[in-house]
Amino acid sequence: MSWNLLGILIWVVIILYLIIIIQNIRTRRIKMIVKDHKHFTWKNFTITVVEVAIFLLAAGWVLGQGIFDNPDLNDSSRITSTVKYEPLVMNTGAGNSTYVKINAATRKNGTQTYTYYRAGSKTTVSGNYASVAYGNTANDVNAARIPYEKKMLNKMDKKYQRAYVAIYTAKYKNNWQNGIGLHANRIATRYYLIRIPDDSFIKTEK
Repeated sequence: MSWNLLGILIWVVIILYLIIIIQNIRTRRIKMIVKDHKHFTWKNFTITVVEVAIFLLAAGWVLGQGIFDNPDLNDSSRITSTVKYEPLVMNTGAGNSTYVKINAATRKNGTQTYTYYRAGSKTTVSGNYASVAYGNTANDVNAARIPYEKKMLNKMDKKYQRAYVAIYTAKYKNNWQNGIGLHANRIATRYYLIRIPDDSFIKTEK
């Protein structure tokens, strides 16, 4: 069973509550006009404000759990993570041989892309979710927020001669905390750390 059903149930309850509020407001207003011959009372107004406020708080909280959720990647109660290491191959096309190509052309959103090469294929990823590390440092400043294991990166440096990509994937656990925001069993983030020997293996296109 997916705990996302809990999130769906909560939204159903909130929608039903909204319907009840609308009906209640309409009923009280008709009663106030017909029975009390009034178009406004502070009591009726206060009840309406409280009902609407409860709805807005509930809907806002659930929306926050879904849209604005930014989990701690080290929080083992909510997140599971894996790192996949894949060796790079050199692209020997026109010009110098490269492991990675950076497309830094001016774009509306200002995001550059990285293209790295593997045996028989190439992969292009957004610069928002990738970075390139070269030289003696196995990690990159931009990837500091991703909990890569330094020992494993150093081990892969030796195994692949500093030419590999470390693909980090964080996934939400299937529990009630994640189910509220409809995140259970879904991917929280995926990050690509592209490791190359030095910057001479980078081709930049503008």
